[in-house]
Amino acid sequence: MKIANQRVVFVLIFAFYGPATRGMPLPLNAALPHLTAERGERLAYLPGLPGTTDNQRAEGNANPESFEKLAERARAAMDADRVPEAIQLYRRATTLQPKWSEGWWHLGTLFFDARRFAEARDAFAHFVTVERRQPGPGFGMLGLSEFQLKHYVKALRALERGRELGLGTDQAFNTAVLFHDGVLNALLGKPEVALQRLTLAANEIAAEHSEAPKDAVFADLQLLDAFGIAGLRIPKLPPSLTAAQIPLVRQAGRAQALIALQDRVAAETEFKQLLALYPSEPGVHYLYGVFLLKEHPPLAIDEFRREIEISPSHYAARIQLALEFLRTAEYEQGLKYAREAVALAPGNFVAHVACGRLWLAVGKNDRALDELRTAVKLAPGSPDAHFAFSQALSEAGRNHEAAHERAEFERLKALVDAADR
Repeated sequence: MKIANQRVVFVLIFAFYGPATRGMPLPLNAALPHLTAERGERLAYLPGLPGTTDNQRAEGNANPESFEKLAERARAAMDADRVPEAIQLYRRATTLQPKWSEGWWHLGTLFFDARRFAEARDAFAHFVTVERRQPGPGFGMLGLSEFQLKHYVKALRALERGRELGLGTDQAFNTAVLFHDGVLNALLGKPEVALQRLTLAANEIAAEHSEAPKDAVFADLQLLDAFGIAGLRIPKLPPSLTAAQIPLVRQAGRAQALIALQDRVAAETEFKQLLALYPSEPGVHYLYGVFLLKEHPPLAIDEFRREIEISPSHYAARIQLALEFLRTAEYEQGLKYAREAVALAPGNFVAHVACGRLWLAVGKNDRALDELRTAVKLAPGSPDAHFAFSQALSEAGRNHEAAHERAEFERLKALVDAADR
């Protein structure tokens, strides 16, 4: 199967990295599926997407014959790569039949190919409004269009919606969406979510190169940069890194990519090299501490404390310490770090969850309820926040409210599990 032309790959790389790229392609190097084949087959990978025949019967006041002729001429112009003519004809056809989803899709991809991202955004916004069977890929393209316009919050919202609804089976397209989703989460202060998305992207790349999965992932320097940015908690996009930052970030990215590929032995080697080269750089000890938590918790505690010495305002290291001391029942130590984390990051719901659970552990139910109520307000979509709140309510004897929070936890967890699948 083929789908639109190869120049879009250059469009995306140029728009993201600018003319002075660092010599390696994005994870979307294999090309976006709906943008990299012959135009006449753009919709082949979208099972169930309504075609022209069905859409001729769409609601509207258009003359079916005039619409049919316009649609045929538009497809012919697109197939012949007469882009301005195709855009004009698809515009006329979608005006006649505003619910013609295929027309909006083609119009969006034509605009995107031409780097007319605002118009592409508008076309894909129409597509997701009228397409009933498989709008997910449209949300993916809507998000990529918003990304190019630097509307990062809107871009992330659309990309996440596309993932929820399903992006189709093309791995290259899924990888592109996951990569952009990851870098946006890192930029917008959600590095843990960013690492989850980038891990999925790395696994997509590895699956495409089963003969040498690690080599394929390591060859993608921009993915390594994204991993490093998320792991070191640097709120930047990869192209914004300074020349001085790149070696550090890329080394950290290699270690994080190995974790994503579940090669912990090789990751340990990378981390030791990272620590040897950058022992006093912010974020390095925190990143290594997270790696150590699973198998060597005491060593992880040392790394988190070292991170706080280097970065006194590092609230994430304090949250990790609070949760570890909660696990080991060292509640007073845990409370110290949890309260400091809340003071440093009052808008971070995990800090409030950690603090609330520790207050509950020492029998301070009122304080626990205050912290966990705040956590739920800050993150109403978090299953963990609702679960912890339900425990505190149950301990306080407020069983009806506790049952409500448990039900909300189960509902949200089911949604998260479904999205992960």
